[in-house]
Amino acid sequence: MNSSEVPHKMKDLEIISDPNTIKVLFDKIRALIVFKYLVNEEMTVKQLADAIGKNPGNVLRHIERLKSVGLVQQVRTEKTTTGIVQRFYRATAREYRLGIADMIKTDSAMRTFAKDRLRNMISGLEAYGVSVPETRMDEALTLLQELIERDNQISSELTITNSEFWNSLSTHQQEDASRLMRDVMVARDPAYLKLQDKWCSFIMSFLETSRNL
Repeated sequence: MNSSEVPHKMKDLEIISDPNTIKVLFDKIRALIVFKYLVNEEMTVKQLADAIGKNPGNVLRHIERLKSVGLVQQVRTEKTTTGIVQRFYRATAREYRLGIADMIKTDSAMRTFAKDRLRNMISGLEAYGVSVPETRMDEALTLLQELIERDNQISSELTITNSEFWNSLSTHQQEDASRLMRDVMVARDPAYLKLQDKWCSFIMSFLETSRNL
């Protein structure tokens, strides 16, 4: 078999903020293709079709749609002994996150979804004894939004430069390496540290209040 590589770099994290891109991922098959398979390995349309039990033609249409919004890329081709050229695809990033800050700026159902997501995150802190009153919820939402936005900006700048070595790592090793590198990057960013300090002080004030009751 003859193989031809297409130069590419895989991002560690990609922030999805474009509403059209988010809508593309609302399709269950496309989400399955990206999040279950192509973030983990390169695959052909035939391999994907076999894995998810769909017609190759149907899968190819999904791949083309994902390529059009920059979530999937062709990484190499390989010619079989019968002369058939196989195209291998891979996700453009190891992990994807929704750009909550950008979604909140829209005037649609996505804005409601994003705000509800943040509110649910804050409400979940009650399990640790942190109860943010409704009168302070808008402040909490703003602080958390700014912190997440800065974290996403920093993390999205990380690029996996040695894809071959990356692919040789186990899933746990990949997750650990990613987390360690992101921790290093945010710890060196003054803007993030300032936002983190404001957020922590805000949350700790309610933790202390709940303990004194």
